[in-house]
Amino acid sequence: MNRWTVVIGTPGRTWSVELHGGRTAVVGQAKESGIEITDAGLAERHVSLLPRDEGVLVEPLRGGGEVLVNDVPASAQSLVRSGDELRVGDARLLFTMVAPVPPPRARMAGAEELFSRLEEEVRRSGVSRSLGLALVASPGINVAARQALVRRVVDEVQRTGGTACFGELTSEVLAVVLPEVPAQALSTLFSRLPGVAGPRASVAVARAPEDGLDAETLIGACWDSLMGEAERFEPVYVDPSMIHLSVLVESLTADEGAVCVVGAPGSGRRTLLEGLARAAGRRLSVVSALDAPGLTRASSRAGDWVLARDVDRLEAAALRELLGRVKTRLLATASREPSGLSPSPLRGRGSGRGLDHFVHVIEVPPLSARRDDVLPLAEAFVSRARVAVGRPRLTLSAEARTMLQAWRWPGNVRELANVVARAARAAVRDEIGRDALPARLSIEAPADDFRGAMESAERELLLETLARTRWNVSAAATRLGMPRRTIVHRMAKLGLKRPAR
Repeated sequence: MNRWTVVIGTPGRTWSVELHGGRTAVVGQAKESGIEITDAGLAERHVSLLPRDEGVLVEPLRGGGEVLVNDVPASAQSLVRSGDELRVGDARLLFTMVAPVPPPRARMAGAEELFSRLEEEVRRSGVSRSLGLALVASPGINVAARQALVRRVVDEVQRTGGTACFGELTSEVLAVVLPEVPAQALSTLFSRLPGVAGPRASVAVARAPEDGLDAETLIGACWDSLMGEAERFEPVYVDPSMIHLSVLVESLTADEGAVCVVGAPGSGRRTLLEGLARAAGRRLSVVSALDAPGLTRASSRAGDWVLARDVDRLEAAALRELLGRVKTRLLATASREPSGLSPSPLRGRGSGRGLDHFVHVIEVPPLSARRDDVLPLAEAFVSRARVAVGRPRLTLSAEARTMLQAWRWPGNVRELANVVARAARAAVRDEIGRDALPARLSIEAPADDFRGAMESAERELLLETLARTRWNVSAAATRLGMPRRTIVHRMAKLGLKRPAR
């Protein structure tokens, strides 16, 4: 709404006041008047001012004296505009409209750019600064409704005053990276976002270091929330090394010794430990090792075991304190073997409930070292996604399977899960093909050359733009700054057809 400033001049004084939108201000001699003017020619309540977008509504009040608008007597309501003058007694009021300054338009990053920004901000934040991530999924709404939703979310985020990066993981999933918002303001924002987004959208949030210390884990926590924790898949192990490890871990159910699973983030460390708790019939409270209050609360829950993530981030003294504080069975994950401890051999047994050190330290290989697990895991993730996106016939195409098998998976199983979750929402058909997968995967496909990689990137850009415009080719051409006939030609060359309604 436009703001209005009133410059008030009397024989001995000049000052200005600001009128607040939608609120009536009263001019008069009474101290309780919104605008008090000491003038013998004014009544205690002389005239009211109601600011609106188009002007200020002036209304003489009963018992007040003469009111002049631009030297013309006003006996009823009058609308004054910017530059108009109101005269009451010896006072003159000059009205000026101050148009609101629109906030800077939020730039939308592409999915790959957004992920790179998240990786960079996670590295900068480390364990000392809070960092937030939010995904807002809005399937099945039209372009206008989605644009309105994005505006609401952007406005709410910008009110926090912190830095934010906006992007679209797919045409229906908005992502917001929040690297410089104070922890309390971040909690307030996260609690408000579901109401701001509305009932037709789903909101998932994660923060570092509480929910993870790398980009894939944070995005994965959000995808898990959108898909529903109840749909977590059963472990899938085909590679002999993982079959051996799963049997080994489940054999520790009767043991009360502390267990630490070491491996790269996203390699399946937590899944192995969840299998151990499930085999023992125990509930598992998962907490960051850096969250001391959370660990204390988790260890006090009767019957629960505690899974402390990233214990290698702790100094040796803090780790020893943790091991002594937790009064139930402690399971832990680490990227490297925790320093300052002397773990027993892999199959060593502790002395009862003594948790003075990790009795069992087990190493998990990265996904790149167990290629036989890639496609079975991908199929399991597709099966979970079918329920989340409402596509019971969703499958992986042969080309997509080749690309998934060829990729090196630096983010391990978690990266594979995130790629499938995004592809399930990006696919325009009931088959996940090359066009639904990130362009970076095309570079590794063995049958691809440079031209194939470029065509894949072009296909992804065209599909994303067409999805945003509900397959309006003219609107897509305008967004891309290209002639419509060029878009039509490229769609035909790439085999892109409007999906059946």
